[in-house]
Amino acid sequence: MKKYLTDSERTASNNYFTDKVTDVEVKETFEKFSTIGETLDNQKRRLFYGKGNRLVDGDVDGFSIEGLNGNIVHAIFGLCTEAGEISEALLKAGELGGFDEVNLKEEAGDLLWYLAMLFRELDTDFTEVATTNINKLKARFPEKFTKEKAYVRDLITERKILED
Repeated sequence: MKKYLTDSERTASNNYFTDKVTDVEVKETFEKFSTIGETLDNQKRRLFYGKGNRLVDGDVDGFSIEGLNGNIVHAIFGLCTEAGEISEALLKAGELGGFDEVNLKEEAGDLLWYLAMLFRELDTDFTEVATTNINKLKARFPEKFTKEKAYVRDLITERKILED
């Protein structure tokens, strides 16, 4: 994974355009995201841990999670709820002027746990996914990240890399 950390840095944007997004916009968006994360966490607890009661009845045209791989559904719920918790970390950092790195590492660990669940069900592992991801990003950014290449992507080539 250390190689992945190094390789991923090469394709990361080092720009921070705070003139393009206001603090108000960021705060409001992350508050909404955090709220959605809490809603998903409540659903996850009912769906996978049997806690609480069904809150809403009714059907949604053509949508059902019944029959889907439960571990994949659980992993997706978990990743989304942990992302919601990380969004809360950004909100707290914005208010306090710094990140709680212990908390961020804890949440990152929880994300890894749910990724491990997903990878088991997809018969893959961290190394395979990391290698494929870096290969895709190297195709997109052969030398390093550029704004231009971020907007003009060769999705056919990227998909081929993902499928190989």
